Amino acid sequence: MSGFWYTLPFLFIALVGFAMGMRLLVRKLLSGTYKAGEVVDPYRPKNFSIPNPTKIEFEGEKQTTLRGRFWKADSDQAIIVVHGIDGPSIEMLPHVSYLYRAGYSVLLYDNRARGDSDGEFSTLGFLEWRDVLHAIEWMRTQPGIAPNKIGLHGLSLGAACVIMAGAKDQQVCGVLAESPFVSMPIMLAHVVNKMTRLPKFLIAELVRIFVDWSLETKLRLVEPHTAVKEISPRPIYIIDAEQDQLFPVDTSHTVYEAAGQPKRFWKVNGAAHANCWHVMPEEYEQRALAFWKDVFGGSGSASDPSSYESETGDTSPEDEPSASSRA
Repeated sequence: MSGFWYTLPFLFIALVGFAMGMRLLVRKLLSGTYKAGEVVDPYRPKNFSIPNPTKIEFEGEKQTTLRGRFWKADSDQAIIVVHGIDGPSIEMLPHVSYLYRAGYSVLLYDNRARGDSDGEFSTLGFLEWRDVLHAIEWMRTQPGIAPNKIGLHGLSLGAACVIMAGAKDQQVCGVLAESPFVSMPIMLAHVVNKMTRLPKFLIAELVRIFVDWSLETKLRLVEPHTAVKEISPRPIYIIDAEQDQLFPVDTSHTVYEAAGQPKRFWKVNGAAHANCWHVMPEEYEQRALAFWKDVFGGSGSASDPSSYESETGDTSPEDEPSASSRA
């Protein structure tokens, strides 16, 4: 017994040391996959037939400086584009291109701890969705932009963030979300399950508590599945990758089912996670632009939800991609 009590302090110190080491590892893993300038070709504005942007910065959550690029068009309508967790934002240039050429002003910024933006590490959506709210406020201060004519387009983690921000800011006109997840705790349990094969019911809460402690977050609040209900009666378009290797099957459709009207859904055959534009670029652009045309006062404006009824769901033939249209 005396030997046990003698070794107990050392075991406690070792356990604390291990926990602190894992905490630092989690922060390191989320400290940024890409930095500004690493990814150059083919993601240059000139390769997408758009002019060089104006470099901008604004203050995000927790007084973090976020930096990005702004393309000002003649229209008073604007769309904020938000990239995924690994970035870099420059990989969203294809979306910037067709939106800008269609006449929309576009803001594309680096999430915290990514690209040129400040921040130590990603918070897995906890602060990022609030950063989108700051981006919206920045956009509203720009000359020639109507405060009530702003839309949000997000990819993966960015999709979750624009859903939550769009639910919070009732002036947002519409949301396009590609590959959103149901909730971050569920996603973490899924990822750890794939890595360790440990049952989700055993690890889910432990993983969430540990990551919350490591990142100083409350990830149970990062839940697009709950927030998406608040977007209605404004339009939402959810795009899903058929061969999503990261998220559980039907994750995006689960978010879609929770959304109110008006809503649209499209599953892209043959697409991996957050890779839908690369598989079907022409059809993706046509669908996205048709959606934004309706959002900003076309045949299916936010004030006329009923005009979306015939295009909702994934069973409508016009919402299902054909094999012949694959890129």
